Amino acid sequence: MRITQDLRANEILRLEHLLEGFNYSVWINTYGPFDLDRTLEEQLAFSTGNEVIIGGQSCVTASGARIEVTEQLLHAGDGGYGPLDLDAKRSEILSLLEDLFTHLRLDQASTLTSFWLTKGHPAYPVFWDFAFDIQQGGKRWILMGSSSD
Repeated sequence: MRITQDLRANEILRLEHLLEGFNYSVWINTYGPFDLDRTLEEQLAFSTGNEVIIGGQSCVTASGARIEVTEQLLHAGDGGYGPLDLDAKRSEILSLLEDLFTHLRLDQASTLTSFWLTKGHPAYPVFWDFAFDIQQGGKRWILMGSSSD
């Protein structure tokens, strides 16, 4: 028997738990902080163990990233899929998300880039996904999330 331990931040584990649902699961991960001595693609390949190809990138603002992540995490789904009791969990989700943004120094980013992968995604995105390269003070944090069935 192989025992593994999930070492991701408590905010992430709790968010994923709160967003579980009918035919629906959410995956969130952060990587970093890292020095900027690797390209984003190299850092992702190193961090995930996957061969990674970035399909595109675009500069975004912190408020734009916040809106995108929040809207996707609060995606209600429909009758065939989606998180259970989302309205009842909304305030806790938003509080945990704020803690996560603070941990990643999102609002202090000197460079903030949205990107997407054409190869090597560490999860299995079906309904939505997001990925951000957050740089501040010579360091890089990577935030990724997706949902699947």
